[in-house]
Amino acid sequence: MKSNSLKLFCLTLSASILSQNLKAQSSIDIGKFGQTASFATARSVGFGGALGSVGGDFASLSVNPAGIGIYRSSEFMVTPGFRFSGSKSNYSGSTYDDNNARFGFNNIGMVFTGTPSAKNYDKSDWKSGSFGIGINRVADFSRTYNYMGKTNSSTGSFLFEQDALNDTTSIQREGSLGYLGYQSYLLDNNLFSLVPFWKGLDQFNTVQEKGGITEFVISGGGNYKDKLMVGATLGINSLNHRINSTFSEQTTTIDPSDSFDNYSYNQNIKVNGAGINLKLGAIYKFNDYFRAGFSFHSPTLYSLTEVYNADIKTNSDKLSGITAVIQPENQFDYTVITPLKLVASATGMLGKYGFVSLDYEYVNYSGMRFRYDPAFIVEERYINADVKALYQNASNIRAGLELKFDQLLLRAGYGYYGSPYKNKLYQSDRNNISFGVGYRFGKTFVDIGVINSAYTTLEKPYEIQNWPGYTAAPTATIKNNLTTGVFTVGWKF
Repeated sequence: MKSNSLKLFCLTLSASILSQNLKAQSSIDIGKFGQTASFATARSVGFGGALGSVGGDFASLSVNPAGIGIYRSSEFMVTPGFRFSGSKSNYSGSTYDDNNARFGFNNIGMVFTGTPSAKNYDKSDWKSGSFGIGINRVADFSRTYNYMGKTNSSTGSFLFEQDALNDTTSIQREGSLGYLGYQSYLLDNNLFSLVPFWKGLDQFNTVQEKGGITEFVISGGGNYKDKLMVGATLGINSLNHRINSTFSEQTTTIDPSDSFDNYSYNQNIKVNGAGINLKLGAIYKFNDYFRAGFSFHSPTLYSLTEVYNADIKTNSDKLSGITAVIQPENQFDYTVITPLKLVASATGMLGKYGFVSLDYEYVNYSGMRFRYDPAFIVEERYINADVKALYQNASNIRAGLELKFDQLLLRAGYGYYGSPYKNKLYQSDRNNISFGVGYRFGKTFVDIGVINSAYTTLEKPYEIQNWPGYTAAPTATIKNNLTTGVFTVGWKF
């Protein structure tokens, strides 16, 4: 450290916490929290999640709760799954591959269904009533990617320089970028970067994301006159999100006159919380060959806690050798409102041989908002303006096919998910391809489903606006590929 006297908090604790979280908390995250889809059961996975007017599957409770009105008997099911994620990145002409696998549970649930007795069935307008309870996995944030390359036109250390020069008191504020850069000898006494980027740098960036959203559903609904199915779902969501990232730079040319050799900057963000939403839906059966559905998903209101910390390690041989500076862990509580959704769907029945289905989903991403404590109303307005500028409304389309051959069922599906971001630097559209197989024997059913999701993202490891001498960082192209295989076993009773 340059001076222990600089290890002082110059702001109140609450202001310091908010300051750090506004640096760490990205408005990109609120988009991730709003990108949900129900691929909870192997059956729904098999035909691409296009079950808005199909029903009779527990995953439909998170898409169109009127699907519970299709049930004619009670059932219990459980769905474990494996997820295989991979990425291929290109940065400054260098490529890098990364792969990992993990196990988890997509679904566990139970539906209780009651029907009128045989002698009263024809007389009763309500042909069935059902109640469902369980969990559906509706989002998966897990992915790992790395990229590396060479540059002689810019450096990420300008982030620390800019913070220090824009506000010279930042070098006294423990945990600020200016403080981290100055105390680690990444900046000189005039607060300028010591990185000689024009001589060439090797840059490395490693990012690991974990977590997802699990929805606990409580649903009820019924069948009116074998024509109209209605339902409602109260969703209670559990959200966890982890991001661990490391960005480092190292000189490519040995020069005895330089005081800098390399540095490594680590950031860790943890977000946990719970949310609540309401889904309402209806399915109308026009005849034995065609039915249509509609559902409304309210925004999910999340109460979240974010914990953020960072550290930097710099090797400046001529000044101090290796110096490490650790930022204190900061916590910030806030509220997030995710987008509302509207789902319209249609299903064509192929008699006893199966069906084809189509879902259209409209997502109001531009309506997402952060809510802070009233003491931080100015910061709240700032980040919500950023959200409004960043997001656009989007459309998703899912198509599915199920063919039945006595007790054997074959399935296939396709999904297109439009990007919620106006700037394609953050994320492009997604394409899903799926297939599955099922078998029925007695009151037991088993299903296997596999879905592959592919999308490409563009990313800059750092970005600074209007800074003298700064040239934009190279852009990394990251091709992401997520394959999920799930297995459902269930029993009707």
